Amino acid sequence: MRLPFVPVVLALLFAAAAACAGPQTTVRTPDTRPALAFEGAPPGSMLYVDGLPIGDPNAYDGQPQFLVVEPGTHFVLVSGPDGSTLLDEKVYLESEHRTLKVH
Repeated sequence: MRLPFVPVVLALLFAAAAACAGPQTTVRTPDTRPALAFEGAPPGSMLYVDGLPIGDPNAYDGQPQFLVVEPGTHFVLVSGPDGSTLLDEKVYLESEHRTLKVH
């Protein structure tokens, strides 16, 4: 007579173990680092930040891509396709997004 109750007891034990799963919590921290966007750079321009080559400034137009940097002072240089200096600026960023206009 005990045999028919074994599957029922096992099913109850399985259900009880499955019910013991704890709550799941997801914590998301927004990125508050400062970011730069560039406007008006001609095709073929090159972006340098603190002397390091970054790439095409048009890739960071702020829609939706920004160049995220660390807080502080940065030296930003944009050179044209012919090597001429289009933008040479020292910027201080704390936690904002700033758009620089390339002439």
